[in-house]
Amino acid sequence: MNDLNLHARIFRTGTAWYADIDDLGDPLPEDPYWYGLYDSQPAAVEAACTRIASLSTTQCHRLSHGALTA
Repeated sequence: MNDLNLHARIFRTGTAWYADIDDLGDPLPEDPYWYGLYDSQPAAVEAACTRIASLSTTQCHRLSHGALTA
């Protein structure tokens, strides 16, 4: 089973809030799984949480529909 150990990073950049999601095993800021810019900190946190939930659901869906071997 391939686990994704994701974390979100939220910080202010000038007048916007930056959010990204990366893998704890390979936390390269120049290559995140996802990123976005938002007008407020709550919007950035909500977007990151929603994206992590989506990635988790997608991974679970893939695992449950994977090929079965005998």
